[in-house]
Amino acid sequence: MLGLNFQQRQGGGCPDSSRTRTERRGREIPEIDLTDQGGSSVKIVEKLRLGRLATFLLNKRLPVYNWFQFKEGFSRDLVFLLAETWGLGEGDLALDPFVGCGTTSLACKQLGIDSIGYDVHPIMLFASRVKLREYNVEELRAAVRGLIKSKFERPEVEAPGFVTRVFPKPVLEDITFFKRKILDAEDEGVREFLFLGLMNAAMRCSWAHKDGAAIRVVKKPTPPLRKALRRQLLRMCNDVERFERKGSKATIERCDARKLKLEDESVDAVITSPPYLGKLEYTHAYRIEQQLLDLGAPTPQQLIGVREEGALEDFSEVEEFVEGKPLDAKLYFKDMFAAIRELYRVCKPGARIALVTSDACSPEGVIEVCVPLSELAEKTGFKAKRMLVVNRRFCTTPARKKVGVTQEGLLLWEKRASK
Repeated sequence: MLGLNFQQRQGGGCPDSSRTRTERRGREIPEIDLTDQGGSSVKIVEKLRLGRLATFLLNKRLPVYNWFQFKEGFSRDLVFLLAETWGLGEGDLALDPFVGCGTTSLACKQLGIDSIGYDVHPIMLFASRVKLREYNVEELRAAVRGLIKSKFERPEVEAPGFVTRVFPKPVLEDITFFKRKILDAEDEGVREFLFLGLMNAAMRCSWAHKDGAAIRVVKKPTPPLRKALRRQLLRMCNDVERFERKGSKATIERCDARKLKLEDESVDAVITSPPYLGKLEYTHAYRIEQQLLDLGAPTPQQLIGVREEGALEDFSEVEEFVEGKPLDAKLYFKDMFAAIRELYRVCKPGARIALVTSDACSPEGVIEVCVPLSELAEKTGFKAKRMLVVNRRFCTTPARKKVGVTQEGLLLWEKRASK
């Protein structure tokens, strides 16, 4: 049974996750009759002991994985478990159409499985590229030594107001100085490696406190940036030296999941987690990092379930799934149906799909997502084999009134083999 091997190695327990604005109180959450799902044919199995795998928590202590900590991500061990269960190996191709911080691709690199990761968010693509790149560690160490020994020259600082508010002036001057030094590096791989280290060190020396999409200023003593940067880059060099990866191919590209740049029936497995309905914090939470790295942001049209105001939409293809739902839910299911159809097109017959997602919480109550997505997969042609419930949380209003219970699920689908 999926998950038994992991339980023996890691033990149980499910930490809180911030992927939904909900309140988790395990002893208070009532038992749910998993057979009562409004007549759905999706087989639902409770596996709360796998809840840790649906969070980034286990990655925080893993070298390279923790170079960019994406709280909306899932764990490396989930990818390992699925690859082992499905028998993936050399010659197979795994896809993550919402690659985020690159966990699927990086885990596949360790397992010797070819992978492709797509995303539309520039900072996610940047972080994933840096993690997946092959490096000469001696070249990196030489570049780090040269950067850290650079004699400081006070630069003129040009930054938007929200950036100047979250950094002490000396730190902001150091950031500007080191950015200009890093730009002198000729090798793109070395340059991006140094930039990722600078970004992480800068955030450790900031007054920024992230609370969902909001960034609050909490003034406190901060370490010297040069010292933090040296420590960060040397740790990353050590990670490169001890990180075991096999000779598989890993591709990271900008691409919309609703229009994949892949040939028909070319993918053996999909391991992914799409944006959660109503949870768009990640599109705003990294705006400081985007500014530090001179990266842009995705447009509304590139995001799942988002449109510019006034856009006209046709929901006829998903009408039975969105009736009575708010507009953002209608847009979400329409876009996810388009993404699921693309997955069906690019998957080989017999391909396996694992998708981590969650029901949504609105002021009016819970909006089911897990079961409808599996039903959309069935409509597309997949067999929705089962849904593993890995977390349950109370859905609360801004006034903390409980209005329901959301389920976070691991959806397991399979493309039916050709007859």
